[in-house]
Order: sequence, then C-alpha cells, then structure tokens
Amino acid sequence: MLVERKQNKIKRRQIMTYRNNHTLRIMAIMIGVWLGATIQAQAENEPKVEVDSLATYIGAAIRNNPAVMSEYQAYQAKVASARGAGVLNDPELSIGVYPSPMEQVNSKQVASFEVMQMFPWFGTLKAGRQQMEYEAEAAYQKFREDGIALAFDMQKQWYQLLATQEKIRALDAKIKLLNDIKEVAIYQYKSMSMGKFSRMSDQLRLDAEVANLKEQKASMEDEFLLQKQQLNISMHRHEGSNIVVPDSIVQRELPIVDWSTIEANDPKIAQLTAMGKSYEAMSEKAKNMGKPMIGVGVQYMLNNKTDMPRMANMNGNDMTMLMLKVSLPIYRRKINMEQKSAQLMQASTVTGIDKQKDMLRSEYLSIEQRSRDIKRKVQLYDQEVDILNNTLSLMQKEYISGSSTLTDILLTTREQIDYALKKAEARAQYNTVVAEYEKMLSKYDYAVRSDK
Repeated sequence: MLVERKQNKIKRRQIMTYRNNHTLRIMAIMIGVWLGATIQAQAENEPKVEVDSLATYIGAAIRNNPAVMSEYQAYQAKVASARGAGVLNDPELSIGVYPSPMEQVNSKQVASFEVMQMFPWFGTLKAGRQQMEYEAEAAYQKFREDGIALAFDMQKQWYQLLATQEKIRALDAKIKLLNDIKEVAIYQYKSMSMGKFSRMSDQLRLDAEVANLKEQKASMEDEFLLQKQQLNISMHRHEGSNIVVPDSIVQRELPIVDWSTIEANDPKIAQLTAMGKSYEAMSEKAKNMGKPMIGVGVQYMLNNKTDMPRMANMNGNDMTMLMLKVSLPIYRRKINMEQKSAQLMQASTVTGIDKQKDMLRSEYLSIEQRSRDIKRKVQLYDQEVDILNNTLSLMQKEYISGSSTLTDILLTTREQIDYALKKAEARAQYNTVVAEYEKMLSKYDYAVRSDK
C-alpha cells in the first residue's frame, strides 16, 4: 500500500513536470512570436535613413531620355536659326555679254557687270532676328517643361516602387507570423490528447492562409520587378540594370510654396510669353515689309574702240555707273493679312497665359486639399496597424488557453494586412503630392541653354 502511494505520487509529479514543461515551451514560442511582432512594429514606426538616389536617377533620365533629348535638339536648331537671322540678303550680280559688240558713239560695248544690294526698311532685320530669338526661347521653355514633367514622372514611379516593396515586406512578416502560430498548433497537437482534430484543422487552415499570402507576395514581386524595369527604361538604359532602393518610404514634409514663385518658374507661362513676343516681332516685321526696299548698286561696262569715234579721247574707254533701286509696295493685302495674323496670335498667347495661371491655381488648391486628406489617412492607417499588431499579440497568447480561436486570429491578420497595404500606398501618394508641389516650383530643373 505504501509502495503504491509512492508510485502514484511519483506519477503525479511526472505529470505536473510534463505540464509545466509543456506550458513553458508554448510560452517560449509565443514570447518569441510576440517579440518578433513587437520588433516588427517598432521597425515600421522608426524613421530609417533613406539613401537618396532619386535625384541621381532623375538627372540620368533627363540626360538620356529620348523625348527630352529630342526637345533639346529642337531648341538647338532654333538657336542656330536665330543666329543666322537678321542679316542682309546676298547681293545680286548680273553679267551681260554681247556676242557681236554693240556700236555706240565712242565705243563698242562688249559686256556689262552689275552688282546690286537690296536694303529692307529700317528695323526689318532687327524684328526678324528678334522673332527667331523668341522662338528659340519658346523651344527652350518647352525643353524645360518636358524635363520637369519627366522628373515628376520619375518621382511618381519611385514612390510606387517603394510602396510595392513595403507591401511585400508586410506580407512576408504575416507569413512568418502564421508559420509561428502553426508551430504552436503542431506542438499542441503532438503534446495534448484533447482537441486533436480541431488543432489539425487549424494547421490546414493556416497552410491555406499562408499559401494565399505567398501568392499575393509573388504577384507583388513580379510587379516590383516590372516597376524597376520601367524606371530603367525611363532612364534609357537596359531594363535589367541595378536600382538602389532604400529600406522604406520616408514621409516627406510638404514645402511652403509661394504663389509668385510658381508663376515665375512655370515653363508653360514662360513659353507662351516668349511666343507672344515672337508674334509681336513678326507683326513689326510684316509692317516694315510693307514699306519700300532700297537697292544700291554699281554697273561696269566693258567697251572696245570704234573706227569712227566722235570724241577720240574717249574711244574704247570703259564706263562705271552708280545705280539706285526702290521697290513699290503697292499690293498690300498679303502684308496686311500677315500683320493681322501675327496680332491675333499674340492675343491668343495672352489668353493662354491667363488660362495657364487659372490651371496652376486650381492645381495648387487641389494639392493642398489632397495633401490634408492623404495625411489624415496616413495617420489613421498608422493607428490601425499599431492597434491590430497589439491585438494580434494578445490573441496569440489567448490562443494557448483556448480563449481565442484561429478564426479570430485569421480575420484580424487579414484586416491588419489590408491596413498595412493601404498604409504603404497612402505614404507613396503623400510623397507624390509633395512631388507635385516640387513640379510646380520647378525644383528638378536641369535645363541648360545651348552655347553652340
């Protein structure tokens, strides 16, 4: 009897030891899961140093992008045309040869040479040169506009790339979390006699959930690769070239924008202003073309001697004659229509400038509204992700005691992933709005005037 009591006492001690060890192991696993989730949440909230390679990529795109280079070449062509404008037309040379010398009073005329230079009305050449110079300036502003637009497009692609990377990391973290929970379920299934079937079903449900998350991750990894390739193509380099990507999206500060600075730096307004001055010069040129042109020249007559001259001392002498030529601008319809057309085009540029200012103002107000809205969403998603991370940590502990079901954990996990993805997208959108402000300020303006 005494021996049997001792044996029962030993068995009870063994059972208690087994249960304590089992509980300690489960707690160790759950503490590891909880620490992992806590570290992850802290890592999401801690600001990381971002390697600012974006400016380098923007500069490379503007230097190499074919569309921008095409505009730069068009600008260079206008500069070359402007430097060749505003000069006199070539003088005219006329040569007359007489196969049979023409008899005159004191000589026989053999040939005549005439050189004539036409001079337009005063100010015509200057107006023509100014017209071409302003057209070159308009081409330069178009080159600026395309470069600034490309810089904004690069920023937009860049922040979408970073958002996709954060989405991949969010999915990867949740896959790891579910795998940790699966380890707990497997350990409980192997160690406990009660609830075997429910724990086995938990494992299968976790496998299905992990498979779904892996499929989403693979899809986003493909999207991430495509975004890198498209970024390389924007820089006109091989799509497989390496892209240095920072660890996370650092939310940028919205700059203080002065409205007068926006108007002063806007390339579209500058382009329309230059075109308006070009049409003004065109009108002045057309006006002057309706005035007489003056030609100045000289004629040289080559003579031979004649047999019976009236004045022997002038027999066979060559002759030089100064000439003056004046055009008569009688038909003025063409000139008047050209002048009227130039004036109407000049008026259209004034209207275009007013339209561009209205568009800029509307965009300015839109950016302000969207920035406030997106900033509120970013703050909301930050709070939701933090709350759901803490909720998952508590539910993992409750899962051991059975007070929390796997269904609750999976639903909370899906909700947390949804907010994490929205959070990454919202951060990218906010930084894109900041980039819109920078576009309006022409921050990334790498345009250089041609010196050739």
